[in-house]
Amino acid sequence: MHLLWLFPLLLWPLGYSTAQSEVTGPKTESGPERGSLTVQCNYTSKWKTHHKYWCGGAQWSSCRVLVITTGSEQEVKKDRVSIRDDQEKLTFMVTMVDLRREDAGTYWCGVERTGQDHGFQVNVTIDPGYSTAQSEVTGPKTESGPERGSLTVQCNYTSKWKTHRKYWCGGAQWSSCRVLVITTGSEQEVKKDRVSIRDDQEKLTFMVTMVDLRREDTGFYWCAIERTGIDYRFQVNVNVDPATGNPGTVRTTTVPSPAFISSITEKTGNPPVTHTTNPLKWSLFSSTYFLLLVFLEVPLLLSMLCAVLWVNRPQRCSGRR
Repeated sequence: MHLLWLFPLLLWPLGYSTAQSEVTGPKTESGPERGSLTVQCNYTSKWKTHHKYWCGGAQWSSCRVLVITTGSEQEVKKDRVSIRDDQEKLTFMVTMVDLRREDAGTYWCGVERTGQDHGFQVNVTIDPGYSTAQSEVTGPKTESGPERGSLTVQCNYTSKWKTHRKYWCGGAQWSSCRVLVITTGSEQEVKKDRVSIRDDQEKLTFMVTMVDLRREDTGFYWCAIERTGIDYRFQVNVNVDPATGNPGTVRTTTVPSPAFISSITEKTGNPPVTHTTNPLKWSLFSSTYFLLLVFLEVPLLLSMLCAVLWVNRPQRCSGRR
């Protein structure tokens, strides 16, 4: 009898293992306090159009759903959490922003289905000491630039890090961001690919410039200072505004002000008529007028000239010889 009671408990881990193979993700993920983190969850093709969700709680059976997809690829946001399903890549991304220390804990990548949902456990940690790091190096929270243009970010630091190397790091996660360019510890400008950095040790600032901006440059970056232990850093959200093309020459027309229109109406009883000039229409009109002049008026002038010559022709005398 006791063995029969234990049998379902022995099968439960097997079912959970199957669930793990249907949906997977990172075992651990970390993010900075007041920053953000993104978790990528993967699933098999049979769950492509099913709802996916992010669930918080140490126990899978009682975790609380924080955000859930609609079954489509549309992004869904709720409070400080968002989720987006990429059904072509069979992944869904969960992003948590404005992280707080109490956000640390156990979460789950979940796939909704008939019966027991599939889930994968993710342990989230919040990087301690980020508040101190923020006071040592600061910058703008967001920065934007035009596509194919450039942007410059000014990062500030305290005097104790004057001769330390500073760098610009790209990636949503601080723990795995990629160093794009780094100073030499001096004020010399350093360039790498489309990014440059220059440290002004007198003003305690370093400037990062990104040129030839592309849409894929949009994302999270970090102003950072190299030091013994955990480097100091500050997160910057970079946006690239889509290009609108090169507009052609626009002909502007002066429009009377409402006050002017009102005064004219009072005096004459009729509002003034505003005329706009279209260069193309004027050009066509000029061409048409010239053709009419050639084909209508020129023959008329020739006819008149012939008439004058006819009237003034020499007259013959009929005298006797």
